[in-house]
Amino acid sequence: MSMSETPGHSATTTRPDPLGAIRQRFLALADSYSVEIEILMEDAADPAQTAEALGEVGAIAHRVAGVAATLGFERLGDLAARLDRQLTEARRQGALSVDSHDGLIREFHAAMEDLLERGRR
Repeated sequence: MSMSETPGHSATTTRPDPLGAIRQRFLALADSYSVEIEILMEDAADPAQTAEALGEVGAIAHRVAGVAATLGFERLGDLAARLDRQLTEARRQGALSVDSHDGLIREFHAAMEDLLERGRR
């Protein structure tokens, strides 16, 4: 009798997902990032806070971009990387404005919310 035929051992035994715990931790962080982005976008509406608030949104996007795709969340990772690049370039040019970045920020936030919703199921 081979090991795969031994009682209690199956040839198709599934192995635990080695990234499962990390994915769960990432989802918990994503939940707090989502709330943070909502607050930061409210802050960004005040011209005196726009640069700082969008800088914080960029920092969140940077953190997400570095991890999301690795954990299998490609769309979120791609959007985060695009947003990070866009905000970094705008900051260099001194051109941070809500109007210029609102669409991509909303798309990034919606992708994060979608991921969180799927994670709750």
